Amino acid sequence: MENWVVLGQYLDKDVLMMTEAILNGHKISFRVKSPESHLNSALGQATSQGFVVEVAADQYDLAKQLTESEGDVASDAEVPMEEYTTEELKEIILNPEDWHEQLLFNAKNELNRRGAVVQEEEIESSREEKIRQLEKGTEPSGIIYYFMWAFALLGGYIGIIAGYFYWRVKIKGFDGKRYYMYSRRYRNQGYYMFMLGVVSAILQTYIYIINR
Repeated sequence: MENWVVLGQYLDKDVLMMTEAILNGHKISFRVKSPESHLNSALGQATSQGFVVEVAADQYDLAKQLTESEGDVASDAEVPMEEYTTEELKEIILNPEDWHEQLLFNAKNELNRRGAVVQEEEIESSREEKIRQLEKGTEPSGIIYYFMWAFALLGGYIGIIAGYFYWRVKIKGFDGKRYYMYSRRYRNQGYYMFMLGVVSAILQTYIYIINR
């Protein structure tokens, strides 16, 4: 009968899946016990345990070494996970598009070690807020924006190009969808800038022709 040794307890399912992938990749025998609620006899309170991963006793040292090495910081230049506050680690998890995969793994591992976890509701709420900001759009730089109006008024093609840019340009969001870069207000003004530039350019061209 095979002897099993506890490798670790995992509160975060993503970290659990990464750990399983590491163990499977190195053909290490393991099993996962689902979380169970139990009564804390000392405190008389209900507590919740994470997923418990057990590995074959004769493979424990290798499994421990592999999971710890995968959880190491990707670069010596990065700050060790222990020096991040719990809130900072949660911010990393809530903004995965800003970080590389290794750092995300490290952050989740460190939160797991501290017995903390980012709830799915928090992740979804953060995602929805970022989508709202993308849909809202941004405002252009003030000085440059007014210069573009001047170019459009004078009939410069730079003003026409800028107007089209403010009116139509889109960016790719973290979710893969494309959103207008600027808010509806500035997109509308971009359209007027574009049209002003076109009309101004036509008038100046006409004046130039009749004065030849």
